[in-house]
Amino acid sequence: MFEAMGVHGPVLSPTAALVLDVLLAGLAFALLMKPSRHNTGDMAMLATLVVVTSAIRVLMAPLPNVQPVTVVALLVGARLGAARGVAYAVLVAMLSNAVLGDGWWTLFQAAGWAAVAVAGSRLDLGTSASPRLNRMALVSVVAAFGFGLVTNLSLVEPTTGLMTFLTLMVQSLPFDAVHAVGNVAFVVWCGPLMMRFLDRIDTSMEHVIEVVERHVIDG
Repeated sequence: MFEAMGVHGPVLSPTAALVLDVLLAGLAFALLMKPSRHNTGDMAMLATLVVVTSAIRVLMAPLPNVQPVTVVALLVGARLGAARGVAYAVLVAMLSNAVLGDGWWTLFQAAGWAAVAVAGSRLDLGTSASPRLNRMALVSVVAAFGFGLVTNLSLVEPTTGLMTFLTLMVQSLPFDAVHAVGNVAFVVWCGPLMMRFLDRIDTSMEHVIEVVERHVIDG
């Protein structure tokens, strides 16, 4: 939330930051390996999505909390499942923060986007042929405030009292509101296009599994 103001919470030592990044990267790649039957094209398309949305987030950093990552995490979860949605969230947080600034807050940003992806995997947001844009927009607004709540936790220290935390929450509301408006704009602008792109990955995966089952399992 206070990203544009440079307020992120406790600063980690270089060693602690490295350990955090290794753990997050390990989690992401472990999730990407499930199911184990995948193809190179599927992985390449998802990697491309990670790189592109990370780059857009970096380019849009001067606009506080206006970024496409939340909406894309929601749709990745909805179209590709929770595991790949969480992997996407972790990798985007790590890659974009390598430029914007890495630290303790990366864990909470990754967790916030991962929660959005998991929520997306449980929701019916329509199909690429018939996207439910109204529901998508509503969920993206709720996701903006949920993401803000999770990232606010990165500012909590042992000395932070309840009133201080509530004050932080109130101060974050304008940033969260901008995030919500930006999310709706991204849903309208590129929601259907993004769903079509993700369906290509999903179809690719289904085809690989189908071939394996026909030639290996069925003999």
